[in-house]
Amino acid sequence: MRPPWALPESSFVDTCTRCDQCISVCPEKILRKGGAGFPQVNFTYGECTFCADCISVCETGALHSQKKQQPWQIKAILNTTFLAVQGVICVVCAEQCESRSIRFTPQAGKVALPEIDLTTCTGCGACYRPCPANAIAIQSMNQIQDIQQLHQPSTSEAM
Repeated sequence: MRPPWALPESSFVDTCTRCDQCISVCPEKILRKGGAGFPQVNFTYGECTFCADCISVCETGALHSQKKQQPWQIKAILNTTFLAVQGVICVVCAEQCESRSIRFTPQAGKVALPEIDLTTCTGCGACYRPCPANAIAIQSMNQIQDIQQLHQPSTSEAM
């Protein structure tokens, strides 16, 4: 996963000089040297605050923002290990979510289940590190759409 506001992958790889300036200025220390020395995001170290310090030091334009451009097309998703499935109340992810994209839906006689609103999720990763069950993944929208299609019944199954 590239830093926020990165060019599309092939352009990023062609443009980034691997100078590590973006890594050194990241106040959250989530930018790390990845494969082939290119910067990548690692949410195990924290969240992205979208401060844009990485853009300000990128001399090649590999990280570039235009007005109202989203920093990236990644979102948080839940896997099946979240604690509510086991009857354990845990809302730490929602408490960390500044955009309030994670909500817990009450169920009669059961522990509330988490839901993520992908339309408001910024993909900042604030929910990722504090989750005690490793129940949150950060994925690209393309990966999320592929997963959603796998879980939808086919037309022949619905009949």
